[in-house]
Amino acid sequence: MNLLRFPNFISDSESQELSNWILQNKNTEIFQDANMKGNRVTTRYSTNKEFTYPKVVKEIRTRIVNLLNLCEEECNGIYPPFKNGAVASCAFPGDTCYEHIDPVWHDGFYTLHCNVITQAPDFGGNLVLDGVVEPMNERELVCYLVSKLPHSTTLVEGNKERLMWVFGFCIKDNKWSALVEKY
Repeated sequence: MNLLRFPNFISDSESQELSNWILQNKNTEIFQDANMKGNRVTTRYSTNKEFTYPKVVKEIRTRIVNLLNLCEEECNGIYPPFKNGAVASCAFPGDTCYEHIDPVWHDGFYTLHCNVITQAPDFGGNLVLDGVVEPMNERELVCYLVSKLPHSTTLVEGNKERLMWVFGFCIKDNKWSALVEKY
């Protein structure tokens, strides 16, 4: 199994709060080009280091840590170098992401992304993981090893942006194997 899915991981109100934050900030210096040859902006490359995410981001991150039992001892307290270990993303119609593998941020650890779509586009914007199209539903938590598997997205179509939050972790391969076995 290449990914884990947890339907309805966040509530409607959490999803709305996270979507509103992106929509209110997507045209500010907080968001920069995603550098994925598409039509998407993200906080990953923000030059503004002073911005703050909504409080719910930390709450959701803690919920993920508890669900996946990602204790400090296993991760050594290391995370990908994103603000608060999270990234907000706004993919406009016409966006696509080329196939790639993310970097390993710390030797001996894989990079795990736990993604939540808070607003799906009218059509498309699906994850393509190791050549397989994996639709992502609003409010669903989708986790996979981005530093191990090639991934991309299908074209975002229609009039609505795809709004997504990424929660990043650095984990050992045996931790991923245990999670796959458990779920």
